[in-house]
Amino acid sequence: MEEPTARELAARYLASFSGSRRALTLYSTVEDHGWCYTFGWNTLRYIETGDIEDAMTPGTGPIVVVKSTGDVWMLSSAPSFDLQLAEYAKEHAITT
Repeated sequence: MEEPTARELAARYLASFSGSRRALTLYSTVEDHGWCYTFGWNTLRYIETGDIEDAMTPGTGPIVVVKSTGDVWMLSSAPSFDLQLAEYAKEHAITT
């Protein structure tokens, strides 16, 4: 799967959490982990202003899109992102 398709899937997933009172959006950057992409995100207001008062609170992590399946899910803030990705890959027999 190419990055633009993965970005579209991640944006749709994020839209399910977004609302008129707190619009959410993806950062323009992406991390390619070989078998998946991860997309950071925050409130649209924070991206526009850079003001920490407009940022999401801790507890959520990037959105993951699995290249081979199109599965989409969100990392949590703990354990580490690398550990969560490794556990997912192991559970789904994905070679990293």
